[in-house]
Amino acid sequence: MFKPSLKSIWTLLVLSLVSYGLYNWAEFSRVEHKQPHYDEKLEAARLMENWVALLREAKAPEAAFVDVVNDPDRTLLIGQKHTPITSTEGNHKAKLATTNPNTAAMMVQIFKEAGLEKGDRLAVGMTGSFPGLNLALLAACKVLELEPVIITSVSSSWYGANDPDFTWLDMERVLVDNGQVSFRSVAASIGGADDRGRSLSPEGRALVRAAIERNGVAYLNPETLEQAVLGRIQVYKDAVKESLRGYRAYVNVGGGVVSLGHPDNANVIPLGFTRHLSDDNPPAKGVVHYFSDSGVSVVNFKYVPRRFGALLAQYGIPWRPSRVPQPGEGALFVEGRYDLRVVGLAVAIMTILVLVVIRFDLRMQRLGEAATPDEHL
Repeated sequence: MFKPSLKSIWTLLVLSLVSYGLYNWAEFSRVEHKQPHYDEKLEAARLMENWVALLREAKAPEAAFVDVVNDPDRTLLIGQKHTPITSTEGNHKAKLATTNPNTAAMMVQIFKEAGLEKGDRLAVGMTGSFPGLNLALLAACKVLELEPVIITSVSSSWYGANDPDFTWLDMERVLVDNGQVSFRSVAASIGGADDRGRSLSPEGRALVRAAIERNGVAYLNPETLEQAVLGRIQVYKDAVKESLRGYRAYVNVGGGVVSLGHPDNANVIPLGFTRHLSDDNPPAKGVVHYFSDSGVSVVNFKYVPRRFGALLAQYGIPWRPSRVPQPGEGALFVEGRYDLRVVGLAVAIMTILVLVVIRFDLRMQRLGEAATPDEHL
């Protein structure tokens, strides 16, 4: 007759099979649930994917080459390391990660966290350094029906929109001309040191000015960084014909010095959404500080080592994907959840079985002790 015991190999085998069955029962109870704002996120991601294809088609006939090593998915959003309009160093991995169309879904999520609603105005400062993030922002604005007022610093860091014949302003124009968006940059500067191309050659500055002119955008040409900041503040005010409080948020994309102020500020301004910046006096104020001082929330996408990768990981954007993910992939869209009733019942069944076997062992141990003669009698 079979007697259950933890000392019995057959008992342990039965318990193992039962636990394996209960585990699979609990595992198969896992169901994927759509995350909040699923439809808006998916629409934004699909828009960005379509826009990447549209820009690739527009640029491809003029592209001198396609770098399949640095741009393995041939997005043509990854520029060269050095061109005449390259302003500073940049991180290739960060540029590559943000060609993922699901970064548009990340933008939607962050804008929702910031409490933005249909019709809200955004003041946007962007550069040519992250065309992927720029596209993601425009896609999120279109889907959520936000109203961005955009000022662009045209020059780019390594691997950004640094093709003199296809700058970020040219990309914007392609989207507008094809009826994809109704908003574009209202003004632009050269960018680089002091926002006036001090880090570029005369040829590079001339190429940027040519890009601004052919795209019909107002040219900002400040003499100092302070003038650059105040000039942008005035453009934002004029666009809404009121104070900076006419905006719900200021969004920075890239490392524009006029947007963030002194380079040291990049290390203390949080990434993502921030309701109010620290009151500590920065070495030199940027546009972002004027908005924050006016009570306007800030959304910041500036590459900072380790912190930028952590921001992407927080929203399920892979840092080094083997391929560009499809729209709708990742934890931004769906979350697996277990049926806690099934899990609880499985744990209860296994616990009861183990306790029954232990109790049976204890009972057999007591019976054995009772049957053993007392050696001291």
